Amino acid sequence: MLSLSLLLHTLSTVSPATLAGAVAVLLNCAWPLQRDRRVILALQCVAAALFGFHYLMLGAPTAAGLCLAAIAQGASAALISNRRIRLGVFAATVAAGVASTVLTFTGLPSVLAQTGSLLTATGRLQRGTQAIRWCFLAAEVFWVSHNLIVGSVWGLTSDTLSVAMLLIGLWRGRVRGAGFAGLLPQGFKLPGLAAA
Repeated sequence: MLSLSLLLHTLSTVSPATLAGAVAVLLNCAWPLQRDRRVILALQCVAAALFGFHYLMLGAPTAAGLCLAAIAQGASAALISNRRIRLGVFAATVAAGVASTVLTFTGLPSVLAQTGSLLTATGRLQRGTQAIRWCFLAAEVFWVSHNLIVGSVWGLTSDTLSVAMLLIGLWRGRVRGAGFAGLLPQGFKLPGLAAA
């Protein structure tokens, strides 16, 4: 009973931005290890919602807006099977993300967040989990830089853990007996060419 009281007291003193960032970190540690594409995308959506709130509280409006686009992308990638409709939704979210970046432009952080967002959008369009992981690994370069600039400790924590989990996921998903070539994504395609 005492430990529950201490936990509740501690949680009541934590800022909402910190709590959202901490839970988002946990989710971002979990999704790279999943084998099912829909589970990966669902966990990403929830983490994006939490990080959107976190970034908004930190005063990073571009990243917050791009998290909303990420939710729409993840949901459409998981739920819409028609390739043309899915690509239309993605095109709309990318356009909305670019508009959001222009409207909330804060210099280099906005450019970094937008670039990372475009790479994650490309990843969400991939059919194979290895290709998703590679796109997200490339996006981490830009998100790490963004989070360093805006001072998001939880963003950097998530980035560090996500890179580690992505590397583990890539290793687990490799083609066995193919050496390091087995780590390469099978069936990687550009967004407009993604298989239905």
